Amino acid sequence: MDVDDDMAELESFRTEHGNLGGPALSVSAPTSPVGSPIRTSAGQKRLEKNFSFARSSRHESSRIVETEKLNIEEVGMLLEAHFVVIDNTLDKLISLKEYIDDTEDFINIQLDNVRNQLIQVDLLLSTASFIVAILGVVVGIFGMNFPVPLFDKLKAFYWVLGISGLTGIVIFCVFLWYFKRRRLIPL
Repeated sequence: MDVDDDMAELESFRTEHGNLGGPALSVSAPTSPVGSPIRTSAGQKRLEKNFSFARSSRHESSRIVETEKLNIEEVGMLLEAHFVVIDNTLDKLISLKEYIDDTEDFINIQLDNVRNQLIQVDLLLSTASFIVAILGVVVGIFGMNFPVPLFDKLKAFYWVLGISGLTGIVIFCVFLWYFKRRRLIPL
């Protein structure tokens, strides 16, 4: 939006369509027809009247031109004021868009942080379910219907249960140590 282009367009419109202030007035002095010389006093009075009209029309014409120039300047000042307001509004909209983009980035960072925490919890739960699966294998062996001499001793069950539990805890601690060393979970 260039002010100079707009002003040039306004000036070209004014010159194409004539005066903006009203009908165009003749600036030249009226002349008598060639074949009719003015000799009478009535003709002389008419001539003086026509000259005075020409003088007043020149003054009116210059007033109209000055008024048009003032109107054009007023329009130019109004356009300038509107351009300033539009530019200010555009700057505000651009800064608002930047705020929205920054807020979206902040929300994405927060969501990524929560997602990482969920992955860490999932990792710990997967490790715990692996340990429970190992204990499920031991229970499955004791649930079989075939004779094993180890099954006849009462204390053997407690020994197997203790060794299985201790093995599960050791495996879980080894996984935690590995995850901490690889910085997969903050502990």
